Amino acid sequence: MNLAPAQEQLPILCRACGGPSGVGPDLVLRCPYCGAVDRLPADALTRALELKRRLGDAARSVAQVEGLERALSSIFEQRGAFLRATGTYLFFFMLVTAWAALSAYRVVVDAPGELQLAILLNAAMGPCFVGGLVVAMAFSLFVGRVSYRRKIRPLLFARPSRIPGAPARCRACGGDLPHAEGPLMSCRFCATQNLVTPEIERDRARMLDNEVAFHRSRTAQVQASTGRIGTHMTRALIVSVVLVYLSMFGIAALASLALQAAI
Repeated sequence: MNLAPAQEQLPILCRACGGPSGVGPDLVLRCPYCGAVDRLPADALTRALELKRRLGDAARSVAQVEGLERALSSIFEQRGAFLRATGTYLFFFMLVTAWAALSAYRVVVDAPGELQLAILLNAAMGPCFVGGLVVAMAFSLFVGRVSYRRKIRPLLFARPSRIPGAPARCRACGGDLPHAEGPLMSCRFCATQNLVTPEIERDRARMLDNEVAFHRSRTAQVQASTGRIGTHMTRALIVSVVLVYLSMFGIAALASLALQAAI
């Protein structure tokens, strides 16, 4: 297929299931997932607009992360995130603890025995206050990480490459992802955020099977919806025909009564 350079990189998606598909020189698209056959517009501009429309539909069909969600995803996926988030508090905690211990030691050595425990407990209030902030932050990060890994992380995984060693593919449009630092990568075609981790390649075969099952399931849903539309139309047609004929019989009966009354 001869496409302009700006259009050449756009992923070509199946109209039925949204799966990445190849297209022949005759602009006929045959989906490898659901088997649907489609033909792209012959005009270059119309074809580009159609491909971009399909990219937009694909992006809207998956969960998107923006702002705070993206920041949290980056924190939970990066190593050492806990130390970066709590490092200042940990340093302050150690500083306060050392100062409180030194101050308490100077007082305790000269204090009566019955007051030493009270002095130590009073000196521990400062470190406990700062340490409580560190513990609270650590607990909140732990709760957030558990919730993130259970509910959000599985939705962000990029698709594995079809060929080992090739770039991972966008979870929305299937386009090749660029090489970038960090676990989250933005698709250059549909701007969807993708999570790229070593486990994608480890579970490559399983994820490819899941991808095939997903697109086939979408096709089945479309076919089922189309079948229901046909069923509703058939029922509406039958009801309409029955009402029309009942109306005809009613009009005929009224005409007969009117005729008898006139005679």
